[in-house]
Amino acid sequence: MRMRIRPYLALAAIVGLVIAACTTTTTEEPSPSPAATAAVAAPTAAPTPKMPVAAALVRSVDAADKQKLPATKVSITLKGGYASHDNDKVITSGLSNVPVGTDVFLEGIATDPSNVKVTSWKWTLEAPAFSKAKLDNDASRTPRFVADRSGPYVVKLTATNEKGDKISSELTVNAGVYAGVETCATCHNGSVQPDMVGKWQQTNHARKLETTFASYTADRDYCLQCHVTGYNESDTARGFDDRARASGWDPTKGSVTGWLIGMKSGIEQVMASAMGTLANVQCESCHGPGGSTHTAVVSYETGVCAQCHTAQPAQWEGSGHAKTGRNYLSTAQNPSCVSCHTGEGFVQVTVRGEQPIFPNTATKEKPATLSLPTAMAPISCVTCHDPHEATNAGEPREGHSLQLRLAGEVKMNNGAKVDAEFAAACVTCHSNRRTPEYMQEFVDGKQARGTHENTQADVLYGLGAITYGQPLRNSAHIKAAEACLDCHMAASPVMDPGVDKAVGTRDDVKATSVGGHSWAMTGKYTGLAGGKQVTDQVIQNVTGCNAKGCHAGDPLTTFDVKAEGDYDGNGKVEGVQTEVSGLLKVLADKLPKDDKGVVLASGITDKNSTREQRQALWNYQLVNSDGSKGIHNPDFVIQLLQNTYKQLTGSDVPNAKIMR
Repeated sequence: MRMRIRPYLALAAIVGLVIAACTTTTTEEPSPSPAATAAVAAPTAAPTPKMPVAAALVRSVDAADKQKLPATKVSITLKGGYASHDNDKVITSGLSNVPVGTDVFLEGIATDPSNVKVTSWKWTLEAPAFSKAKLDNDASRTPRFVADRSGPYVVKLTATNEKGDKISSELTVNAGVYAGVETCATCHNGSVQPDMVGKWQQTNHARKLETTFASYTADRDYCLQCHVTGYNESDTARGFDDRARASGWDPTKGSVTGWLIGMKSGIEQVMASAMGTLANVQCESCHGPGGSTHTAVVSYETGVCAQCHTAQPAQWEGSGHAKTGRNYLSTAQNPSCVSCHTGEGFVQVTVRGEQPIFPNTATKEKPATLSLPTAMAPISCVTCHDPHEATNAGEPREGHSLQLRLAGEVKMNNGAKVDAEFAAACVTCHSNRRTPEYMQEFVDGKQARGTHENTQADVLYGLGAITYGQPLRNSAHIKAAEACLDCHMAASPVMDPGVDKAVGTRDDVKATSVGGHSWAMTGKYTGLAGGKQVTDQVIQNVTGCNAKGCHAGDPLTTFDVKAEGDYDGNGKVEGVQTEVSGLLKVLADKLPKDDKGVVLASGITDKNSTREQRQALWNYQLVNSDGSKGIHNPDFVIQLLQNTYKQLTGSDVPNAKIMR
């Protein structure tokens, strides 16, 4: 059964939680004497205001949810080659701005902020005048209703946990009709508000219908729905389909695309008609139909993009990025963690340079810059991609932009500047948060933790280690273009060519658990492989390794490629990853441990470790936290671990081939 990570929107709520600290540093200080305490009374710190909880959320659904429209209703009339292309499936964005006539899906929290299980949910709905809307399954975790009239729908939830504690939450869902980008542009063109429309006009979304219209054929009539704004024949929100009807289209006689082709209409005629007002992918495609009511909704969730970009969010759901945000509250509720552990925090703090301010600590002078932690989006589509701005136009191909929020040079916390190109967002978060000053304080016994758990970029570039004044080699991986992307976002491997027996066609069966927006290099695959059914087959995605001439002459089949020597001294020449794992164990045997026999990762002081041990602990954590078992930079890692062992013990790794 596939676990689904639901997209949500931030909402207000009324029961609090105290922000838990995400420990980053610990410095032991001597306790003051009673006399000193009496002489100087410490000022009483004001308590941190309790934070509300977003217990009720709007969720998105897609075709995989198998929610169907009522009988005879479709979202788009199809008569071509894909006439059953999910056109009876309900697909929603998860926005709290919704088109009139659509289903609104709700979801209550499963556990409270203290991780106590919620056992019951009670929902109520206040609908606009003349609405007949009512909640289905109002005592379940996942009710829904149909927004049948324009206006606000106020939803209230009381959730009860297994201890009997109640959490109350309220949200407002606004139903409206589409107005078109020209309405938005009256203010959002730089005259009243910043010019977001002008930036959007440079993106491919702004020209999507115009650039693809010539490719439409009778058997590709499903394309139109995602290339315009507000196309849903089952709603009454005055979207593109409604304007097509007003222009003479009759759905009983075929699809809109077929009608346009039959009339020999060109894109110029379409743009000049009533349909042109909602042509292309406009503001309301991502913010909801709020142009008519001016209800502003901004979302950092995948559900918005997943309305059309189905493959990427499906892969994302199985990634580590999907488990961030509200799905990992200990970091989502801490100001020092949100910049890399939540999508909204990354944009607001890292990209825009805002202070991380939650609603419970906001003031008039310093308003909130972040949503409630329990509604905070994970690292998702718009974390890395800017919906409004076509940055780096022409890359990776002419006329195309990845619309990345960050690209090019990154200054890492270790002080180095690297040109990460399109992997700048990756390097920004996947580099050790510790500064050289912090490293020195750790070695001096003044910091209780060594490296942070995000040292991938440091290892890739061969930086941030204690080198004992010795130069270390770097592997060729440091020269790889786009660094992280070439390997972690390489194409998912084709496991079976499908019915047509040809690789590279539409029906290829791929192992989507690796590559692309899964970012995974290793995963499991269940499905057809070479005409046979396999279950939980382990896949190593070496596609990126064998591309661009890197290992093309001698293609890899595993990351654990045979090493050039016995570097861990166990008497066998094994794979590089196995050798590095062995070296980590050899070094770990000489390091201080906790009462469970695990190498110390925190609580490290000059009382339970020596200076030499703290130096070795730093290097051990740098490599161990990287997680690649040396593959990111084999030469650097092997030399570093061997040198560290010698500096700690006074001798080389026993029986090992020492890399010079």
